[in-house]
Amino acid sequence: MRIVFFGSSDFAIPSLKALKDGGFAPELVVTKPDAARGRGRKIYDSEVKLAAQEFGLPCEQPADPHGAEFLATIKKLKPDIGIVVSYGVILKPELMGLPKLGMINAHASLLPLYRGAAPIQRAIRDGQQETGVSIMRIVEKLDAGDVMLTKVTRIDPKENAGALRERLAELSGAALLEALPILDKGKAKFVAQDEAKATYAPKVEKEHGVINWKLPAKEIDLLVRAMTPKPGAQTRLGNKRFIVMEGTVEQDLYGMGIPGGLQSSGEEGIRVCTGKDIYRITRIKPDNGRNMTAGEFVRGHHIAPDARFG
Repeated sequence: MRIVFFGSSDFAIPSLKALKDGGFAPELVVTKPDAARGRGRKIYDSEVKLAAQEFGLPCEQPADPHGAEFLATIKKLKPDIGIVVSYGVILKPELMGLPKLGMINAHASLLPLYRGAAPIQRAIRDGQQETGVSIMRIVEKLDAGDVMLTKVTRIDPKENAGALRERLAELSGAALLEALPILDKGKAKFVAQDEAKATYAPKVEKEHGVINWKLPAKEIDLLVRAMTPKPGAQTRLGNKRFIVMEGTVEQDLYGMGIPGGLQSSGEEGIRVCTGKDIYRITRIKPDNGRNMTAGEFVRGHHIAPDARFG
């Protein structure tokens, strides 16, 4: 099959590697232009471009994938199919219609659940016990195309969004390798999504990670896991901001604490009162500081007995 692969974030790299190693090396890899990042606004190479170079695959970085020059490039390739994995650009019909078999996407949810930019964070935040990857046909409406196949995986009760993202990136590659031979033989069956069951997962912003200590500890744990590593579950202690990186829920035997107030702090963790039960912080990161254990934090910071988070 003549394949054009579209991807921009590091989530796409395991899929690209799986295609190359599985005998479906793309004719062309398409990624976003190199971009400035960080405080110094230094220009960094696209991670997908670097991966394509490592795999010996040709790569293009169009500023506008719908521009006449790039569309002419795709037409000349005469692709059988386009594959999109975390490209970050909404594709228009003039591009989607060029591959003979259209375009498919590996989306990190069990569609029609969690259409949109942040399906991994939202699945954890909602307390889902399983998620997966859907291979679907790309249409104009966001993540609404017919689904060819899904791969399901359980969400570990202690797993954060970063760890789950890594697993789903690998699972996306496996799903594509299962789908492509079926498509190549013309035996693919696409099933329409049930619009009545559709849910949406818009982009997660920094303000979505602010911890409300009046919530039950279980809800706070879901938030911390969903927001780790980005954008981070935030709280304040005094006039300083901190990112809670990891913790665990403990039963509150007394139920007398004020939400956000400290029950105790030491090597084993920082026990914070919540709306229900105790949330024991085990890893914490000061704003612009390093990720450390609760014990390291307690040894390096004075915490007043009447201190209160939030």
